[in-house]
Amino acid sequence: MDKYVCMMCGHIYDPAVGETKAFNNTILVNTDRMEEYEGKIMAAAPIKAGTDFSAIPADWKCPSCGHPKSYFRKMEPDTLRAMRTISY
Repeated sequence: MDKYVCMMCGHIYDPAVGETKAFNNTILVNTDRMEEYEGKIMAAAPIKAGTDFSAIPADWKCPSCGHPKSYFRKMEPDTLRAMRTISY
């Protein structure tokens, strides 16, 4: 399966590993009502290992920067690096 990289922050989604963390953009402004917000962090469900990128929901966000799934691109193999490697 192909790996995908976020074009904004460089986070890599590897289907072999899945994703255990989720982007958290909770900002508390009014701390005197904090009990209303406790336990209500809107974290996405973890993505199981073996889940192909196309099977991830469209509203999924990058766990590092929060950009949408559309900002991810398939990682291409770095053939130039392999060509530059000198073996003795």
